[in-house]
Amino acid sequence: MSIWLQCVIGALAAVGFICILKAVYDIIFTGYYRAAGRSELFLYGCGSDPKTEQLLNTAEQVRRLYLPGLSIIFVENGDADPERFNYAKSIAERRDMEYIE
Repeated sequence: MSIWLQCVIGALAAVGFICILKAVYDIIFTGYYRAAGRSELFLYGCGSDPKTEQLLNTAEQVRRLYLPGLSIIFVENGDADPERFNYAKSIAERRDMEYIE
């Protein structure tokens, strides 16, 4: 067998071994998440902006799917017009979110 063929076979064997180790690692550690601390997500924006509703719905979906212990905090930094509907305040009351004016 030539030296080049031995190098190719050795490289393929190394890649295969790494793939097997990665698969075993994924099987073992997929269900674990770090429970040592709580994560907090701070969102800043105008509560009466319609895009805020989409932003908070996306943050809620991320919390539900990936980070069950995530604390979502919305900080009002726009002019909260009392005549306009405040999406952020409404969503924060319905879901477990904190709203800061």
